[in-house]
Amino acid sequence: MIDNLVRERDRLRRFFLEQRDQLPLGERDAGSEQIFNTFVSLPLFQEKHIFFIYCHYRSEVRTIPLLARCLMMGKTVSVPLSQPKQAQMEAVVITDQVRDLSPGYLGIPEPLARDRMLLPASIEVAIIPGVVFDRCGHRLGYGMGFYDRFLAQAAPQAIRIGLAFSCQLVDRIPAQPHDVPMDMVLTEQEVLSWPRSSRAKNSSL
Repeated sequence: MIDNLVRERDRLRRFFLEQRDQLPLGERDAGSEQIFNTFVSLPLFQEKHIFFIYCHYRSEVRTIPLLARCLMMGKTVSVPLSQPKQAQMEAVVITDQVRDLSPGYLGIPEPLARDRMLLPASIEVAIIPGVVFDRCGHRLGYGMGFYDRFLAQAAPQAIRIGLAFSCQLVDRIPAQPHDVPMDMVLTEQEVLSWPRSSRAKNSSL
């Protein structure tokens, strides 16, 4: 049974990575712009001040404009720094969305200066990538668990927001206990949210 679950999750990853990679560049750019516009119009964007934002890689939803807007507004912006030997990540503060980043682990943009660590417990909003999301807030990443561990162990208080194109959204993902659910998922077509208080209430029933 467990082997079947693992195989199905791997199948979903391969399928939706291919779907996302096949999106024309123009559609990815337009979709990313719409997601950006939606996010910056949310009240929490105005209200919160300490952000953890992934740096987009390959065909992921673009985040450079979001990094730039946050910095322009004087918000504290941190980005992931991978620690592959420990299968962990850390949050590092940046002050420039271009000069402070360089290809790092697997070619993903990472901070050049690694001495500006941010205490994860101070993060108010975490912007998370993924391969596929479902309408219950579950997420499948790339299978290494970096984000799940970071969110569960280091920054459980952060509001978790997944960014995805509509082709990455399904009704249901076969979730596992270690999967950390999102509080919100934004696509170019809709905003999905699951108040954490309601999720906790349902899990106790």
